[in-house]
Amino acid sequence: MSQLRQWDTVLVPYPTPTNPHYLVLLSPDQLAGNTDFRNLNGLVCSTLRPPDRPLRSHEVFLDSADGFEHKTVCRCHLVIEFARDDILKRHTRVSTARQLAIKRKLREIFGL
Repeated sequence: MSQLRQWDTVLVPYPTPTNPHYLVLLSPDQLAGNTDFRNLNGLVCSTLRPPDRPLRSHEVFLDSADGFEHKTVCRCHLVIEFARDDILKRHTRVSTARQLAIKRKLREIFGL
């Protein structure tokens, strides 16, 4: 796997191995790219269901510009720790516009 970077999306066996989800990698480049750091941080992404429901206050919409075919949301209210070794696949990188939206949402939620 090529070097990981902040804002990459990765597939991990969360919440269970039979129900993996994509995460937006939040760990900064100097940690994400350094294999000595075995655990990383991310935000869970999931398909929007039903597809016409409105976004919740803790979600940011991801679309084809972010590499997702289906309507997908990034849940910004919960940062999870995951093991680098658990990454099943590296997907895509979140678009710059969506990176800014996620940063705004994190500041709003956590008062950063």
